[in-house]
Amino acid sequence: MEELKNISCGIESLDDLLGGFKSPATLLIAGTTGVGKTIMSLQMLSEASRQGEKALYIPITTSKTNKLKMYHSTLDFFDDSFEVHAINRQLSEKDPLTTLIDIGNVIESVKPDRLVIDPITPLGFGFVEQERRRFFYTLDSMLQERNMLTLLVGELVKSELHQSVVSHLSDGIIYMSRGENDSRADHYLEFIKMRGIDPGKRSEITSCKYLYDITSGGFTVYPPIKPEDDFRLEDTRVEAGIPGLDDMLGGGLLKYSSTLIAGRPGTGKKIFGLQFIYHGLENGEPGLIITFEDSPHQLLMDAKRLGWDLETHVNSGMLQFICTNPGNIYPAEHSTRIKNTLENMSSKRVFFDGINNLEMSISDNLKLRAYIHSLTSHLKSRNITSLFTTEVSPSEGPGEEKIDVAFLMDSVVVLHNSRAKNRRYMCIVKSRGTKHKRSVKEYAITEDGIKMRTDTLI
Repeated sequence: MEELKNISCGIESLDDLLGGFKSPATLLIAGTTGVGKTIMSLQMLSEASRQGEKALYIPITTSKTNKLKMYHSTLDFFDDSFEVHAINRQLSEKDPLTTLIDIGNVIESVKPDRLVIDPITPLGFGFVEQERRRFFYTLDSMLQERNMLTLLVGELVKSELHQSVVSHLSDGIIYMSRGENDSRADHYLEFIKMRGIDPGKRSEITSCKYLYDITSGGFTVYPPIKPEDDFRLEDTRVEAGIPGLDDMLGGGLLKYSSTLIAGRPGTGKKIFGLQFIYHGLENGEPGLIITFEDSPHQLLMDAKRLGWDLETHVNSGMLQFICTNPGNIYPAEHSTRIKNTLENMSSKRVFFDGINNLEMSISDNLKLRAYIHSLTSHLKSRNITSLFTTEVSPSEGPGEEKIDVAFLMDSVVVLHNSRAKNRRYMCIVKSRGTKHKRSVKEYAITEDGIKMRTDTLI
């Protein structure tokens, strides 16, 4: 008995998610107009052709072949080496049986490894439902005779999938949709059905909606960030970089821990994070700074004024930045970018400046918490020491602030300005796994950064 072959989808992010497609198989790529079904299919065919597969594209269209090629050539990934056999859409609706014969003849002639029919839904349009079903059963039998991967593009809304005979004949269904999210439109992909994938992953894959993006460079899926598989936490400590703070934490930060620095503007949260990163760099620990309000150049200048030469570490590749406009963030894309950067540079420390900025793009509080939780869990699984900052409302004293995301962090340090005494105070309100000192300590922002009161003459 022949076995299913595992082949590349032709789109790297889909391969990462699914582990590739099984062949032979028939997959339905469904969705409404403008969601990118054709671009996805063309990218799969282009890459398959580059990898030596025989690829065949059958567009059901009213456009001339030359016009199609002109549009397709604007796509950076497009490879015109695969076969194209266009079928007139009006003729296919009027005379579906002749169209069926035409498709069979071209498949027999080309003998493709991978076939795309785009779209499949006009075929058999003039038939009554019973005849239409027989038409597609015949088409399916013809496709099954070839040992190939067939991708059928369908112009369908989600509610039509369960009524469509093409859905029942397909081994997998990829559904693409467009959703409004405040002032922007997001695109989502769902795997309604997918035979042949790892049973352990099937329920996870088919229960999620995945954000995707389409550019001239191609189609990209952004799966939610999650912890690494089979990780082991390193039960060691690292220095925070703030003189005196390590003693308060019982010997430093746990290597895999996440720490939230909370305070009002002017309490030194950003300096705290830069000092944390700089200390790691000076000890050979690569760092990543994620920011929304400040450009990398501005942060480099801020650090230089405190005597910290971060630019040298940027030039050596030890330090990198991810700077994003908070109003333009796609959470899944943002977290994927963070994940890929961490992998490429083997970062040991992460400074995420301004959790509160995420509220501009993630207005739903539960989704915001889910995003932060998924990110901190991923960092922990990579044994990365992370530091986050957020702004809080005024309070009477340190430790009395209401911090919404505190429960997601391993440690929480509150920075507090006392207007009455013109002093700054620090309080560790939480430090998981550490017998930390709960007392309130005074600190100062000096020319050399943040120091505890006992280390500073004021």
